[in-house]
Amino acid sequence: MGKRQLRGAENGDGPRKRQRVVHEAPTSEVIHTSRQLRQLLAFDPDLGRSRHGLQSFKLLLDSLLSRDDDTDSAEKRQQHELRFTIVKEYLQSTKPTEDDENSTYLPDIMQTWSHAGQVNNENLLSAVPVVLALLLKLLSQSLELTPIGLGICRTLLQKRQQELISRSLSADKGKAFIISPTLRMLREAVCFDGGAIARPMFRARMSMLKSLARNMGIVHIGEEPEDIKKPSPRTNAVQFFLSALKYLHPEAKKELLAQRDVVTALTRDIKQDLPYLVLDLLNGLRDYVLLDSKVPREAKSNLLSSTTLIKISGLYYYRQANDDLPSIPDAAHDFLMTACANPSCGVLRQDTGLYPREADPNAAIPSADLEELGLEAIVWMNKFKTEVPVRNFVLSNLLQNLRPWSSVKQSELITSIFKVAPELIADFFIKNKSFTFEPKLSATWIGYAAFLFNTVALPLPEYFCRGSGYAELPPPTSIVMDNILPLPLNQKALSRCLTNKSRMISFFATRILILAVQKLDTAVKMHQDPAHSSKFHNNQALWTEAARRLIDEFCQRSPGIKEMINSYRSIPEDDILHREAASQLLRLYYEVIPQVALMAKFDVAPLLETALRRLSKQKQQKETRSEEVGEDDPRDFALSLKELENLLAIAGYSPGMRWFTATEQLTLSPFLTLLKVYVEAPHGVSLAPVRQVLDFVAVEQQVVPAKDKGHPGISVLLETLKELMASSPSSLAVLWPFLDKCLTRCTTAPVKYLEMLQDLGPKDAEDEVRTVNPLVAAIIEQLPFAAKAADSKSTLDGLGRFLPKFLGYSAAAGESKPLLEAALAVMSDSFAKGLGKSLAVPKKHPFKQAGVGKSIQAKQDRNNTAANGDKPESGDDIAALDSEQLERVLDVPDNLATDNSALVKWQSKSVDELVDEGYAISLISLLASEHASIRKEALVNILKMASKVQQSEYEEKEQIWLLLSELAETARVAAASQAINAVAPLPSTIVAFACHAVNVLRDPTHSLYPKINSFLTRGPFWSVDRVPLADEVLTEEPAVGDSYYSQLNWLLAYLLDGLRTSKDLELFHKKRAKGPLFERLLAVAGNPYMRTPLRMQVLRILYRASKIEGGSTTLVTRFGVVSWLEELLKMKKSMSATQSQGGAGTVVSSEDEVAAYKGLLKRIWETCDKGRVEGWSKGGVESVIV
Repeated sequence: MGKRQLRGAENGDGPRKRQRVVHEAPTSEVIHTSRQLRQLLAFDPDLGRSRHGLQSFKLLLDSLLSRDDDTDSAEKRQQHELRFTIVKEYLQSTKPTEDDENSTYLPDIMQTWSHAGQVNNENLLSAVPVVLALLLKLLSQSLELTPIGLGICRTLLQKRQQELISRSLSADKGKAFIISPTLRMLREAVCFDGGAIARPMFRARMSMLKSLARNMGIVHIGEEPEDIKKPSPRTNAVQFFLSALKYLHPEAKKELLAQRDVVTALTRDIKQDLPYLVLDLLNGLRDYVLLDSKVPREAKSNLLSSTTLIKISGLYYYRQANDDLPSIPDAAHDFLMTACANPSCGVLRQDTGLYPREADPNAAIPSADLEELGLEAIVWMNKFKTEVPVRNFVLSNLLQNLRPWSSVKQSELITSIFKVAPELIADFFIKNKSFTFEPKLSATWIGYAAFLFNTVALPLPEYFCRGSGYAELPPPTSIVMDNILPLPLNQKALSRCLTNKSRMISFFATRILILAVQKLDTAVKMHQDPAHSSKFHNNQALWTEAARRLIDEFCQRSPGIKEMINSYRSIPEDDILHREAASQLLRLYYEVIPQVALMAKFDVAPLLETALRRLSKQKQQKETRSEEVGEDDPRDFALSLKELENLLAIAGYSPGMRWFTATEQLTLSPFLTLLKVYVEAPHGVSLAPVRQVLDFVAVEQQVVPAKDKGHPGISVLLETLKELMASSPSSLAVLWPFLDKCLTRCTTAPVKYLEMLQDLGPKDAEDEVRTVNPLVAAIIEQLPFAAKAADSKSTLDGLGRFLPKFLGYSAAAGESKPLLEAALAVMSDSFAKGLGKSLAVPKKHPFKQAGVGKSIQAKQDRNNTAANGDKPESGDDIAALDSEQLERVLDVPDNLATDNSALVKWQSKSVDELVDEGYAISLISLLASEHASIRKEALVNILKMASKVQQSEYEEKEQIWLLLSELAETARVAAASQAINAVAPLPSTIVAFACHAVNVLRDPTHSLYPKINSFLTRGPFWSVDRVPLADEVLTEEPAVGDSYYSQLNWLLAYLLDGLRTSKDLELFHKKRAKGPLFERLLAVAGNPYMRTPLRMQVLRILYRASKIEGGSTTLVTRFGVVSWLEELLKMKKSMSATQSQGGAGTVVSSEDEVAAYKGLLKRIWETCDKGRVEGWSKGGVESVIV
């Protein structure tokens, strides 16, 4: 049997394979006239001639688009104008007579394109889109020809052209010469005339966007880089997609971004794209999607999936050869920072702070379970140690693909995400265990350490959550701990870092631990916030237990205190920065977790002495070194001083610190060395902590009188030494050993020197003026020994300059002048020339008169004032208001006085009249009536009024309806709680609040309008045990501008109306989390800069309370109103003195106000239970008032 021959072959000689397609280069000719161009582009079934005409037209368009007006000669510009005229005349000649949507522009070219599609001529299928793309690009530069360009774009939207475009876009992947021109043509069309044709093109998306995702995957293949002049289909597809995003409306963008295959293909091969395309892609997505507020969040979320973000994060490693363009890694970083850290970009979801997704922070747990089990009663408290469910799962997936130890920008991105989504911190370190913190000095370890440092430095979320206050249950301890010390920072790794030989590793660990302890301190304080006790009775105990558990967890994860002490001791003395950090860490341990620090029995004295000796050495070197060297850095001295401050704070916590005992290393005691450092410190160095330690030690060791007795403490000695340092430094240098000996003796026997001083003065002197510094007596005792010493001459010269100034400043500070003069006389015996016969008291000094009794000078001043007939400043001559005058000033009518006719009057009024003319307020006031029938009728009518308001057209009807409904529901709940059938009388504060709230709600510009609305949306009824909006006004910032005092005026007015009965009085003195209301009102009125009308409102509230049985007694015994009024009178005296010296007069109270204070004092005494008050105060109140 022979072989079968091929069908159609003659004698079996026909070809057995498909013949190879050969693309011949098209021919062309130069175009001189528009008529020639029209003839060339006329439809011709001969495909060769059609291609010849299209190629000629293409070359003409290329020459027009390649011009350069700056460099071209006049001849070239003339040729360009001639060519453009040819194209213009051709387009005008082929323009359809009727311009509508069905008109066909360029009919010959469109017919040639259609014919090419019928005969499947790929050369023409490629040539026509090329010509159309170039033509649209040229027309976009001419305003005159824009209508023709729009007509060409509309022609492309006709059915036949859509079919050809769809066919070209879905061609085989290997036919890029067809796909790319078609995409370029579509891009020019969608961009033409500012996107005028973008909407119609999107409506034809079944053709225009066909195979877009596939075409984005057709990348350049080959070893050579992609040619910019011949971009791949992917490049053209991405540019077309970005142009569409630029000009489409938000709903179209949403639908376009909903195509998951397109979005995925957009960034699939982004690492292989050319730099300019990557920049266009990132900038386009950011500008046209992320930052477009009109694009829905859902559309943005569709774009920024985990896959997209991971692909873009891969650009951190993009290798860029062209330095002329912006950096690709920088652009990718900016994009990711915008996308991941901005809530409006669709990726970042609102989390609940440190509460995981499955945890309910406000879950109701039975009190019995809480008392018995504590934190164990919360089922999710220990659940999140190995896995943390998060809401931002997209960001969680992204973070696992970042390497913060290898890139500073990646570290910055992660910390920025942690800052806005703190729930991801624990999740990141639980999942990412590829890198540990084991010490190894390398660039990678340093990068990871810097990342951990930045993570620990992030603040904790306010209230641990995103709410406006604390939740009822504390957050999981493990998650809080992971925010303070992330999992890689375990005890083993940190201990090895502290003991490492590398100073840099040890320094990194020290700085991280400092931040962690500070963060722990913040977290513990948040756990101990008094606001937790306002939830339910065992809430505070629950948070306290969580705080203890958090401290225990921290101690288990952090290194021991002994490792820190050993690390500090091993730091070289020249490493000042490290020593300051290590001392700060130890200080924080003593302040935040002293129970751990005190276990080590750390003796700080040697280290303190070393620091003092180092400071003294630096000071001496600075004095002896030549100024030409210029090697001193003032920051070194500041750091050494900071280290000293930390050690001083530790010494304050150490009970065994010996301040007045010199050692072999120090010739002076630690206290005097510190005093010397303070006096000789260079200008501009902060010495406040050193000064605090000096004051504390001097008072505690009885070297100087206590400040609470009116004495300025050690300030007298410091000012004298500073003045001597400025005038005669050499004299001061020889005084230090002598002062050290005197101060040491004062601490060993202070009573002895006090008795010596009393023996110096006259026996009949008043006790109140016998206050003198014990150091004076010690100097008197040691002067004879100093005179006999070998270096007595230099010492006595220094004392001769020091003692007169010291005694003069002591007298100026309020010490007994007779005793100081007697001491001066005794001291003069040790000096050959004496110290002077009288005490020289400086007129200008920084001390205020001592409050230890009244000095002789003060008595003389008062006598001189009385002798001259001047008016005293204290206001003692102002008489108190009598009962009638006080009633006229402070008593106001009861605004809640009931008018029963309000039950009928409101029914015939419009809603505007009900609200604006007070009919609604009159009806609400009836709920405070003493008659149950009236209250019941009022409640029924209030419900009817609420229904009428809701059905009206009143602008604020929803708020007024809500107010009335909640008020009625509050009355019902109050009745049910008291187990009575009739409507219970509401507290006057509730009724007064509702009346005053109506006036706020009818005025949307009122400063309290937002807070009233927020209050009404909290619940269906109000708590009758609370005073509405009191906390919000007194403690929170105003919601509208600087309106605190206007809001306070509104609050005081309604509180005055709400204080009518003894039950109302109970609400005012009831204990609360932030203090009783009376106590807070008195504190507010104690502000010396409060305006007089506001303070008078507080006085009216106190007067109203005195009219209630037991009110005055409560004010005296529970709130100390007598002392409060007495302080207001003293404040009046001090302010009057300020005014007389040229101070601001706007804060000075008027005489009427002083008279009101005194009259109110008298009124409270007359209306209180005198027997109880006298027994309570042991007669003190009566002595003040009477």
